Amino acid sequence: MHIQLKLNREMSEIFREILVDKETDDLPDDDELINEVVEHLKKGFDKEKMTFDERKYTDRKIKEYIPLELFRVMAYIVIKKIKERGSEITLYEIGYEFGKFLKPKNIRELKTFFRKNNLGILEIESRKPFILKVRECAMCDSLEVNEPICYFDAGLLAGALECILNKTVVVDEIKCMGQGYDACYFKIEIVKD
Repeated sequence: MHIQLKLNREMSEIFREILVDKETDDLPDDDELINEVVEHLKKGFDKEKMTFDERKYTDRKIKEYIPLELFRVMAYIVIKKIKERGSEITLYEIGYEFGKFLKPKNIRELKTFFRKNNLGILEIESRKPFILKVRECAMCDSLEVNEPICYFDAGLLAGALECILNKTVVVDEIKCMGQGYDACYFKIEIVKD
């Protein structure tokens, strides 16, 4: 799928209107944004069930989710704009903080989280090097991109794996379904002290 948007205004104008503080004409501080988003995610997450409870976010009567392809297109646009700003690390950090909040005890719990929340099917691809793969990735399956874009997932895996391994890790997406691969592949490196 190749995405091309035709709008009356430039996307940068639209995002500037949404993101810029009207009083100071500044873009939000990344740390502040990360905290806001992670707190929002925590608010509606049921740790016991390992799923989100939409009732904690809204009282709307329509409980169906938006079509996945519409979500992917919107996510792709946001990711593209974030990359233009040079802030893809922000998505990684949001995922990282939320992954730490999850505090999974083992890989099985992390797999359950991915499955129950329709993020994809998480599997261990190899142990040396340590590579996890996500089949049926909700973020990028069916998109056509030139490089990996699952920054949030990479961060989420890093935060969750630090809880499981009790070690500092860095996670890098090395192959993405959006690039035409059969799954998203994430290389996990343990940081030596």
